Amino acid sequence: MPRIRKYLLIIILILKTQLSAQLLINELVTETTSDWVELTLASPTQQSMDISGLYVTMYYGTNEPLAAEPVTIYSYDRAETPYDDRYVVVHLTKPDIPDETDRTGDTNGNGYIDIYCNNYFGSLWNTDGVVAIDSDDDPANGGIIDFVFYSNRDGSPSEAILAYVTGAQSYGQWRGFSGESPQECAAFIGKKGLPSYMSLSRKNRADTNSADDVAVTNIQTPGAPNITAPLFMGNRLFKPLRKKITIIPGHCLFGSGCIPVFVFAPCVIKLRIFTVTGIAIHESPLFPSVNPGLCTLFWNPLLQHRRPPTGLYLCKIEAVNPSLRLAEEEIIYILLSHYR
Repeated sequence: MPRIRKYLLIIILILKTQLSAQLLINELVTETTSDWVELTLASPTQQSMDISGLYVTMYYGTNEPLAAEPVTIYSYDRAETPYDDRYVVVHLTKPDIPDETDRTGDTNGNGYIDIYCNNYFGSLWNTDGVVAIDSDDDPANGGIIDFVFYSNRDGSPSEAILAYVTGAQSYGQWRGFSGESPQECAAFIGKKGLPSYMSLSRKNRADTNSADDVAVTNIQTPGAPNITAPLFMGNRLFKPLRKKITIIPGHCLFGSGCIPVFVFAPCVIKLRIFTVTGIAIHESPLFPSVNPGLCTLFWNPLLQHRRPPTGLYLCKIEAVNPSLRLAEEEIIYILLSHYR
């Protein structure tokens, strides 16, 4: 009886929420060391929903509910929390990490709530696949809240995946197809699937239950608004977001030594620090396989063998992408001060 009551409560909550807000799959990745799915709550008004009893699943294999404690997602970002309440990122195959819940908040400080599940160990396939928000891990009983079907359209669809799609279509959660192959109604992820640095991201807030709702993007944005418009990079690999940086070791605001850059294409990055007379005082290790998107580099003067004095320093950031045969470097200026 307790199990039945639990499911009834979930169904009532779903029906109530659908009248005013819509829980959606906002972004997903495949072919990574830890596939994840980002959720968002779409509503023109301020709404919230506890999602802890729901499943984020590809149905195949073993799956589990999102969390044992309440996890509330909001349609707006609340001022009283230091993280973005509009997003929850579900890691599908990381069962050994404690969930971030309403009680814990954002324990790892990355700006959004992370949930860690013990789902099917193979995670999301990079050929044919589905992702669903559901009241359980059965696609045939009408508990689907949102659904995405993606495919490399290779002409050899997975029968298991097609069965899940049929279940979603029978409840109006995915649009039917007209053509030679049911793969044609799936979101196309490329013939070779998604590279590890790309994602499938929602582009329409109004859900049409079709491939038109999502697009492949080379900028992954977990816990942040999607970037689905193509970014013109030309021959550029990265762009420093600040040309002048002040570092005051030990200061609460200026003591981190953060050097923010935006990366346009996968690359290997390193930085070197010089005095104004051209003497090299620091060379970082390589930052390998930096993916497109926001990236933060660091220089902590306190870790230098000889601590550099107050003054102006030159920071040369270098990036290389061998497959594109591109190399780029930029110089920014760092003002280091030991006075507080």
